[in-house]
Amino acid sequence: MASSVGGFAGSALLANLRTFRASNALTAFSEWHASTMGHRALGLKGDDLIPEEGPLVQEALRRLSPQETENRLFRFRRAYALSTTQTELAPKDQISAAEDQPYLRPLIDIVEAEIATKENFDLLTAIPEQLKRRNRSS
Repeated sequence: MASSVGGFAGSALLANLRTFRASNALTAFSEWHASTMGHRALGLKGDDLIPEEGPLVQEALRRLSPQETENRLFRFRRAYALSTTQTELAPKDQISAAEDQPYLRPLIDIVEAEIATKENFDLLTAIPEQLKRRNRSS
């Protein structure tokens, strides 16, 4: 069945998507898109553009190191000053692709995983009989 979601058709689709995500074309497009957005010209990193609303991001921001928090605030203040004068940083001072490494997304992923673990634990209503028998001390 060609329209099958599971089985071979589904796994082939996933393999194609993984190959496409790792392709040079997508990487080149991603880099082009990031450079044309303009945030690097203002001295901002990609993770600086993540909206701060919501408990998930707030918790990740709380977990940032003091140095990274200070650097983030400096980047925001500098970008604001540049935007009010409608100027950009000199090319040598702009954030390069190598410098634009995620610093907030890894923390967001950790917080998401912790929340998922807590929700799974909260769904646990009783100890399964297998575990009771296995752990019975006699």
